[in-house]
Amino acid sequence: MKSKNSKLMYVSAAVLAAGAVASVNTQNAHAAEVQKQADKNAAQKTIDQNQKDLTQTQDQLNKAQEDRDNSVRKTSDAQAKVLTADSNNQSAQNVLANAQDQLKTAQVAQAKAQANYDASYENNVKSAQNDVNKANADVQSTQEQVNVQNTKQAEALNNQKGQEAALKTNTETLNKTNEEISKTQGQVNDAQKTYDAVNKDYQPVKAELDKQAKDAQEAQKAAQENAKELTQAQNDLKTAQDTANKAAETINNAQAKLNSDTNALNGAKSELSNKQKQASDLTNQRDQVAKDLQTAQNKMNTAKSELDADKDAVVNTMVMPQVYKDTMKKWTGKTPTDDYYKEMEAASWIGWTQNEYKHNDAEKNHMVDLKHMSRADQIELNKFGIDLINQLRVQIGVEPWTFNESALDFANAIADRYVKDDWDSDANGHDSAGINELAHQYGLRYTVSRKDGTYSKDGQHYENLMTDRFGWTELPFTQAKANADKFGNPYNYSDQELAYNVNNTYTHSQNDYNSRLDDMDHLKNQVYNAVKRFAFNYNEWMHADSILSQNWSKFSAKGRNYAAIGFSVKPTKDNFGFDDLQLHFINIPESYVLNPKVFNVDANIPLDSNKSDAAKQYSESLAQVNDLSNKKSNLDNQINGLTKNISDLTNRINDLTKSISDSNKTLETAKADKANAEKKIAVLPGRVQELKDKQVSLDKAQSKAEADLSTYQAKNKDLLAQFNAAKANLDRLIAKLNDLNSAKSKAESAVAESKANLDKATSELSAISSSLDELKAKLSTAKTTKEQADANLAKAKAAYDEYVSTHKDVIDNLNKANAELADKTKAYNEAKEDAAKTDKEYQAAQDELTKLNNHIEDLSTAITNYESKIKQLNTTINKQKADQKRAALDAQINKALDNVSAPKHTATNTSVQAGTSSLVAPAAAVSTTQRSEVLTNTVVKSNNASVLSPQTKKLVAQANASKNSLPQTGANDKLSVFAALAGLSLASLGLGSLVSDKKRKRN
Repeated sequence: MKSKNSKLMYVSAAVLAAGAVASVNTQNAHAAEVQKQADKNAAQKTIDQNQKDLTQTQDQLNKAQEDRDNSVRKTSDAQAKVLTADSNNQSAQNVLANAQDQLKTAQVAQAKAQANYDASYENNVKSAQNDVNKANADVQSTQEQVNVQNTKQAEALNNQKGQEAALKTNTETLNKTNEEISKTQGQVNDAQKTYDAVNKDYQPVKAELDKQAKDAQEAQKAAQENAKELTQAQNDLKTAQDTANKAAETINNAQAKLNSDTNALNGAKSELSNKQKQASDLTNQRDQVAKDLQTAQNKMNTAKSELDADKDAVVNTMVMPQVYKDTMKKWTGKTPTDDYYKEMEAASWIGWTQNEYKHNDAEKNHMVDLKHMSRADQIELNKFGIDLINQLRVQIGVEPWTFNESALDFANAIADRYVKDDWDSDANGHDSAGINELAHQYGLRYTVSRKDGTYSKDGQHYENLMTDRFGWTELPFTQAKANADKFGNPYNYSDQELAYNVNNTYTHSQNDYNSRLDDMDHLKNQVYNAVKRFAFNYNEWMHADSILSQNWSKFSAKGRNYAAIGFSVKPTKDNFGFDDLQLHFINIPESYVLNPKVFNVDANIPLDSNKSDAAKQYSESLAQVNDLSNKKSNLDNQINGLTKNISDLTNRINDLTKSISDSNKTLETAKADKANAEKKIAVLPGRVQELKDKQVSLDKAQSKAEADLSTYQAKNKDLLAQFNAAKANLDRLIAKLNDLNSAKSKAESAVAESKANLDKATSELSAISSSLDELKAKLSTAKTTKEQADANLAKAKAAYDEYVSTHKDVIDNLNKANAELADKTKAYNEAKEDAAKTDKEYQAAQDELTKLNNHIEDLSTAITNYESKIKQLNTTINKQKADQKRAALDAQINKALDNVSAPKHTATNTSVQAGTSSLVAPAAAVSTTQRSEVLTNTVVKSNNASVLSPQTKKLVAQANASKNSLPQTGANDKLSVFAALAGLSLASLGLGSLVSDKKRKRN
């Protein structure tokens, strides 16, 4: 492939042709570097997109394969349903054919019996019976109509009589009213004459009475108005006094409130200033934490990007939430209470949900024999598990565990002892006696029984044990929750119970299961979950104390702790009927080592040898991000609280300021009201006395006027009585006459209405009587017709009875044939329905099978396409990465060439004989470490000439020493560098290889 780095090609060509060194313009080199960086970014973007497409296509492939597998599994059931439905359908069709044959036979028999039967006699009876039925119906219908008309006639007759009686009554009432009117009119005339005579004498007296009554009313009105003014003046005086008193009280209260609010305002302002300062200080702290958080996130993102660039990189981390650390610190050294368990459970739940194992697909093909584990597999799993524990220990500030060869031997010995004793840890806990015996053998502190001196069964110092079901592990909480939501949660498990449960995830063959073979990814998952369960359990934290050196295990927080993990599989099933996988986490504080000659404290195994800097950076940064996020959240909460306090204080200051303003206004208003009231109090008493004196005179004048009116009324008492009596009698008689005239009008209307009703009733009665005569005639005719029909029916029945008595065998045969035909028809209809139903079921089963087969065929096509696409994407990505690596290598070589320049005074030209040797450096001459040195430290420039770095000289010496190196006659160091670099360039183009492509081990 053509390299994008034209500069390298030119230099390599020059070396091959003449060995001459060409200088490079610095400005052009800078421009080339900018272009190369742009090309690198574009190439990386393309690789990222292809990688994303590859992941997406792989997910699609996995889903399609799973879907196809499920569909294939369903095929057998669908085929069985088709066969069952087909068999049922065939049986139903056979039953239908048989029922149809039997129905045809019954139909032929019935037709033959029907032909032998003379139906004319039966038909004559039926015809005569129909005539009788019709005649009976006519008689009944006509009789019902006659009955209805009889009822109507009786009702009409009663109505007519009622109307005649009403007319008579209303006529009598009218006549009586006319007589009373005539009588009352004479009485009115006489009363009017009497009234006119008395009224003539009454009018002069009335005029005088009216005058005196008016005088009395005016005197009364004057007295009342003065009394009203007096009452108002008295009320005004009282109001003024009350106002003055209330204003004085308001002045005192307003002044007191003004003083109180002023003091409160000064206090609130002072508190506001303090809160604002606290908020400012916390904001500065928060801003610094946010800045640190951003820095940590940037580091984490950078490390994540580097890890993402390597598709094989899988980093598992264990993060300790800040709330967990705070809760442990709070309760360290204290007696656990209910609050301790509640707080630790809540903090552990956060830790549980924040930590989830990340799978490594490449390790799923790495099978591990748990009965005969290789040392390499043991070390890999130990490094993985101890690293997880150390991540937690570092985050809480205690020294990490040290992975040790003797500790691993000790752990393996304990695991072997569990197998030898067939130890059921679910039933018996730790194999303490065995652990103490082995501790003694390995030169460690051990415990014996005080009773008999045997190795103690009651306790041991070293093991934290996790027992899992072989091949089982916890589902991620999100998946367990999703399953519960999708398939139901009949036992109403809480989120914690769902999270801590286990599920069967073994994915290998039965032979692998029986041989206790499991893949490395799954075993690491179980190790991860064991550490997670130790640290973030929901009901006990003794194991967390042990692995994190907290509380009662605090003595092991300082100094070295030698650690290892052993694995054992119980030979027989446990008391629950399961196959147990036992994980033995062993920790030996250095003070427990009694014999260093037996337990080698120096045989330590580094944990980071296979862990990339990016992975370590990501893990450390992730922990720092979590801690800083919690700090920032805590500061945000404090700032939010202070912000609310400041807002509340600001509102209170505003309220107090307004209250002070209102109090000042109230004080001014009260003072003004008091002054006005005091002015009225000075004037109103005189006004009250003046009105009291005037009231006395007015009361006397009212009394005199009322006495004069009474005297005059007594003097004309008889005349007034006569006038009132005459007027009352006249008014009474006129009212009576008016009532009688109104009654006369009503009586006349009632008479007219009664006459009209009587005429209407007479007409209706006549019509009903006419209709009734017609119906009676019709009823007579219907009865005659009925008698004739009854006679005809009797004659037809006699003829039919005679036919039946002489043809009994024909009739019996017909009845039997009819019954048989009815039974066979019913059986045929039922068989027909069953056949239709089974045929429909068969078609549905066949359609489902066809649909399933089509779906499987579509999925197979999709899988083929996905696999082809994945292969193409892998080829493209590998090619792009190779181009990218070559471009990076070319860039470093160019940089090295730029640093190797000829002396200013002379230029060396060295010729090379074509075909004498190869310029390609030998594959075995450069190690991975040396290659890195060549690319980073090729030469050191001086002012006058190039001076090769020690690393470059070593490289050149190795290249020259190989049997394929250039001849050394006349070749200076610089040309050797060119030759080596040219070899590197050709190797990057696929013509040679510097090192074997060894995959990086993963933790």
